[in-house]
Amino acid sequence: MHKNTRVLPFWRRAMYKAWQQGESVTSLAKEYKVSRTTLYEILERGRLQDFSIHRSVNKRFLTIEYGLKKLVTTEKKLQKRIDRLNIQRYEKEYPGEMVHFDTKRLPLIKFEAIRDKREHLHVAVDDYSRYLTADIFPDKGQYSSAMHLQEVLDTAPFQTEGVYSDNGSAYKGRKDHAFVAKCLEHGMSQAFTKVRHPQTNGKAERVIRTLMEEWCRKKHYYSREERRRSLQEFVYQYNHERPHQGIRGMTPMQRIQNYFTGLAQVKSVNNAGQVYTYF
Repeated sequence: MHKNTRVLPFWRRAMYKAWQQGESVTSLAKEYKVSRTTLYEILERGRLQDFSIHRSVNKRFLTIEYGLKKLVTTEKKLQKRIDRLNIQRYEKEYPGEMVHFDTKRLPLIKFEAIRDKREHLHVAVDDYSRYLTADIFPDKGQYSSAMHLQEVLDTAPFQTEGVYSDNGSAYKGRKDHAFVAKCLEHGMSQAFTKVRHPQTNGKAERVIRTLMEEWCRKKHYYSREERRRSLQEFVYQYNHERPHQGIRGMTPMQRIQNYFTGLAQVKSVNNAGQVYTYF
């Protein structure tokens, strides 16, 4: 393929299909003579079934989660004002301050051969609200992890400021590392577990345990697509319907909405900037 040749839609589909079947990003880049960066962009768009040459406008996130993001700017202005006045916060944390990431290799689907390559579950859970973003990828490499991070940025109802993960190659590397580059692009800080102490990423470990017990092993799946659809249904129920003991019996979405509702009640009562809070 000539270096200036456009990667046509049928080539894009072929690349994405090969990647889903376990072909590595490096080998695909060599085979199609494109950079790994270009291939990563093709795979990321392929996750949305977009194989066109021109970038499309994706409006599937015009939901309540998407709308809540607009409150972040107001929240930051109010919080800076509160910090200047040394008013003690009722909550030390806020949505998006730290999101925990982790992965888990999934078992084979019924009737799959033992030689078949296993898929990997990627999870991201917000430390404050327990809001969960989870998806299934062909591997746990840096490109899959970066795509999952972009999914969090697109769908979570808050601005992600920091990410927390183990020290694995999926999350840690140089500036050209796909996951690290995505963090730098969006101004997010990175923090890591203590070396050889993955248990310090407890929230992500716990949500993976919940997923494996209540979603993955709960029924027999006959295709990978069926399993992925079932995961998305479980994640919706987890965020919108399931009460969590760790957040006072609320759902993650209730926790986030209550946080922003509380911020909306912070009012300035005089020109000197004195602030009272009403809850």
